[in-house]
Amino acid sequence: MTEQVFIVGTGRCGSTLLSSVLRLHPQVTSISEFLSFATDLGSQIEATFPAGEVDGAWLWERSASPMPLQNLMIRHDVAMDEVLYPWRDRTHRFHRDTGVPAISQVTLPHLTDDPDGWLDALAPVVKAFDRAPVGVQLRRLFDWLAARDGGAVWAERSGGSLRVVHRLIEHFPDARFVHVVRDGRDTALSMSRHRGFKMVLVYFQMLELLGCDPFRSDDRRWEGDLPDDLAALLPERFTRQAFLDFEVAAPLCGHYWSGEIVEGLAALDRLPPDRLLTIRFEDLLDEPRHTLRRLLAHVLRTDREDAGFLARAAQLVHRPASRWQDLEARDRGRLEAACQAGFAALAARGMSWR
Repeated sequence: MTEQVFIVGTGRCGSTLLSSVLRLHPQVTSISEFLSFATDLGSQIEATFPAGEVDGAWLWERSASPMPLQNLMIRHDVAMDEVLYPWRDRTHRFHRDTGVPAISQVTLPHLTDDPDGWLDALAPVVKAFDRAPVGVQLRRLFDWLAARDGGAVWAERSGGSLRVVHRLIEHFPDARFVHVVRDGRDTALSMSRHRGFKMVLVYFQMLELLGCDPFRSDDRRWEGDLPDDLAALLPERFTRQAFLDFEVAAPLCGHYWSGEIVEGLAALDRLPPDRLLTIRFEDLLDEPRHTLRRLLAHVLRTDREDAGFLARAAQLVHRPASRWQDLEARDRGRLEAACQAGFAALAARGMSWR
């Protein structure tokens, strides 16, 4: 039976690097961004984890449909760098006019040079799944990807998945978890400059002010409550320049990071020690081989050292260019205050940053 691992974090914490690292190991199937894109950047979490049972047709619709937020970004050429599918290349099946299926944006091209072929092979398999709880269905899908890839372990990693870790613990009672934590100030600063997080924050602000999902509903009764810069990003008005001009404050992202950390840690506290490994991103930067050795031991349940893998993996580790310390003093103070609750929760569990 294929072993199950989830790599979770707040997003912009270094977890993408771990997907790339694990992809190098022949025993690990690195499943990247499935949950992020199946939930349409976190805007459809409830719909992706329904109560009761679902069938294979439901799972295929959730996995292989073009999602509104992601494809609005593709259509206007502001897609995240993480999107690997060659949607600008008109020789491929999907492009900005057709939309790109959720599973095709990152997950499949992260695993194969033939994402369209894998999509075609996967379709009849998933559609034939009999009814089962969503956790069982997702495991069936991930097990198929691992079998096709030749992995003895699959490791799913999605940006921002700490917000759903309580659901993952519930639906995958045998899974092991890796929690990647980065200094909240650097994380928030990175969030404020990332297109995916900008789209998510635009979505949630609109949802609160309009009382409905403007990307799935035509209801505009409360459109007048939107500030001009936000109104310019309604799907019927959305332009590339309006999106690029929209600014997200780092302290706002700091509050978001704190909330995710506080709730995520409370959920992870339910796990026994042998099912949870916590990695500080800064330790990965300072001691890559030692940190990667710990990661591999947890993912593969082995103490055997793979020197070749560690050497290749360590070459992928690079220190980010931006640092919160480079901000002006006033901005640093606001950012630190916004991250205080998250740092307090981490300190209570033995982790601290200067």
